[in-house]
Amino acid sequence: MNAEEIEDRLRRWCVENGHPVSALNEVSEQTSAALIGVSAAALRLWLDEGRSPLTPTRRYANRRWYRLDDIACFLAQSEQNANNGLDP
Repeated sequence: MNAEEIEDRLRRWCVENGHPVSALNEVSEQTSAALIGVSAAALRLWLDEGRSPLTPTRRYANRRWYRLDDIACFLAQSEQNANNGLDP
């Protein structure tokens, strides 16, 4: 599955589960973490340690926002690596 298809699925999941997607195509840290299957605390820790697979596009009121297409690209790459027998 390519990144565009994954992004469409992620967007539908957000709508179906009440997670808003901003006009800038961004989702909250909580939503981002849920989409990649980790806790928000893990995502924050990875970012603080410099090993996050995602970079927030902005911070507002101490909240981080991530672009949905960046999440989709990360998941597509992870899927490709898994299919090739590589670690994500």
